[in-house]
Amino acid sequence: MNISRDPANPQRRPSYLRKFSIKNRLLGAFFITSLLPVIFVTLYSNVRYEESISDKLSAFSLQVLSESAVNVSRELAQYETLSESIIVNQEIQNGLLQADGMSDYERNEFQTRINNDLGEQVFRLSNLSNVVVLTEGMEPFYDMGYEWYPGSQIEDSVKQINQFSGNMTWNYLRSNRGTDKIALSRVIFSADNLNKKLGYLIIVIDGRVFTRNTYEHVDLGTGGKLYIVDGFGTVVSSADPDIPQGAGYKQREVFDNIVKGQTNQSFYTSIGGKKTLVTNTYIRSADWYMVGLIPHSFIVSELLAIRGNLLYISVFILLLSTLMAMWVYRSIITPMRELLQYAKHIKLGQLDFRLASANAPDEMGKLTETIDQMVARLKQLIYQVGMEQKAKREAELKMLQAQINPHFLFNTLNSLKWSAMMSGNTIVEEGIASLSELLHNTILDQEEMIPLRKEIDNLLHYAVIQRIRYGQSFELNCTVAQEELYDCLVPRFILQPIVENSIIHTGGDEGRMVRISLRVAGSEGVLQLTVSDNGKGFDMQEVQRRKTSANKLSGIGIVNVEERIRMHVGEPYGMLTTSEPSKGTVTVIRLPLQMKEG
Repeated sequence: MNISRDPANPQRRPSYLRKFSIKNRLLGAFFITSLLPVIFVTLYSNVRYEESISDKLSAFSLQVLSESAVNVSRELAQYETLSESIIVNQEIQNGLLQADGMSDYERNEFQTRINNDLGEQVFRLSNLSNVVVLTEGMEPFYDMGYEWYPGSQIEDSVKQINQFSGNMTWNYLRSNRGTDKIALSRVIFSADNLNKKLGYLIIVIDGRVFTRNTYEHVDLGTGGKLYIVDGFGTVVSSADPDIPQGAGYKQREVFDNIVKGQTNQSFYTSIGGKKTLVTNTYIRSADWYMVGLIPHSFIVSELLAIRGNLLYISVFILLLSTLMAMWVYRSIITPMRELLQYAKHIKLGQLDFRLASANAPDEMGKLTETIDQMVARLKQLIYQVGMEQKAKREAELKMLQAQINPHFLFNTLNSLKWSAMMSGNTIVEEGIASLSELLHNTILDQEEMIPLRKEIDNLLHYAVIQRIRYGQSFELNCTVAQEELYDCLVPRFILQPIVENSIIHTGGDEGRMVRISLRVAGSEGVLQLTVSDNGKGFDMQEVQRRKTSANKLSGIGIVNVEERIRMHVGEPYGMLTTSEPSKGTVTVIRLPLQMKEG
């Protein structure tokens, strides 16, 4: 049985998700709705928290460096003050003016006076290593200290003096013992003539003590480093043994990114393949830069712990979501399985089976209730069909019993036929014979599709009967183009109503003969039956009224013919009638060319 689909509601394709089981869909939905927000919030909070921590730590580091730079400046200021007092000392001024003419004895006397004069100021500073005075020709004139500096370190320190920065410079020295030193170098001018250079002063302090007094106590966190570089990038002081003094440290990664002369800078760089926060501040008095290095791993160390906790939370949520999904899945799949079992019972005809969960308030319960109602309706229809089949069997039995009457009628007609033949009344004999055949084909023959040959025979029998009433007022001719067309199947009694209309309604009042013609042709799978007459015709606007005419045999009319053709063969087949007044009527019936089997 073919079920037609409503064109207004075309069948939709199943959703892509229908490829997966309900269990997998529920698990996926729970995972997405539970894990995705956690992952998104985690990533977002990590990024924001990392940025916030980096900004705050950078600000804190700069503040610490600024305070440490103040300590360094205060420490350096002591030695700058000492250098001022030494430069303006009258003994130093006079001694440098007479240095070229002094004997060795005079120089020893001079050093004794200077020691007595400056001893209290010098020895008050515990980390002072050397105080050296050089003549303008770089010859040692005075040296109070216990260490010396190999090579040309002292001469190089003097050469670095910047005349545009107060005539002094700070730089790194390494003693003969390998200890780290910091040297202040200044030019000594004449007190009477500031344009006259008398010599140079170099004050050397212990680098280790300097670091301990200024910034060694500063803690930048695990892995943090703090050191000082001069304007050339040379490390002059460091509290970390991993940062060597007297040379550049990570020049390209750190010092080259520092903006010269700018205070309070911070930026990220990669040191040893590790992301590192660099902060620095400028010590203007010495043209130094205090640099702090904070590993990014220390900045995000708390985040790592949080991420570990979030991992545990995510796993817990995942397990909880799985349990929830399985719980919801069971609440759906259990009634679905019961419903499927219910459907199998219905398929087997066990319509009295009922589900225990039919009264559940959810969608599955409503679906079960609907199916119950459908089954109840189905039982009602089955009962109704059974009753109709019982009534039909009873009607068939009654019809079988009633066949006795047609047989009695046919026997009577045969007796009248033989009586008319014995009396020599040919017209009555032929009319009774045709009536008998026509009634036999009408009452006893129940086939709806009959061969064209039998349909034409019925038509000829009908014409014989009508001649008893109308005499020779009409003439019927039948023409079949091909002999095999006689075996084509056509709906029965489709020609009689059309010929009936030609005999009864198209005859003239003048008594002239109406010629009725039936032409049968077949081509390209189509059987065409054409019935035409030369009667008076009619107006096509009255065709609808003509179709409902009450003049018909056994209730079969033109409308019935059209309906039966439409029911049996459908489009594009059917019947078409054309007529004009005084020109006759033509009716064309188009049927599929179907041959009788066997």
